Amino acid sequence: MKILKILILLFSLSTICFSSEYNHNKHIYKNLDYLNLDKQQINKIKEILLEYQEDYEDFYIEKNKKEKKLKELIQDNQFNEDKYEDILEDIYEELVELETEFIERIHRVLSKEQRQKFSLYIKEWRLE
Repeated sequence: MKILKILILLFSLSTICFSSEYNHNKHIYKNLDYLNLDKQQINKIKEILLEYQEDYEDFYIEKNKKEKKLKELIQDNQFNEDKYEDILEDIYEELVELETEFIERIHRVLSKEQRQKFSLYIKEWRLE
């Protein structure tokens, strides 16, 4: 349980986010304690988070490469709108696929009640 908490905190970019919808008006950003996961769920979520972290790091590397291409396109004498658009679409498409896969895997682990609670904070798990 401690390892899961540490992993979750590592994934968060900000420290605390307050919400009025659940948990007595307080909620710790990307903390899953409110779901009351059992040990099997904790292990599965931990595995998902570790794999997600690796996938996100790979995505981030590729995204940076594509961002450099975007900068080069802007610096060119002639702006190539189609290339620029294609690169942006690639970035967002990969982002959406990564996030969808991640959320889908978590969805499979959670019970119906847990999914309802998790849905209240889905925005925290969105990729940017």
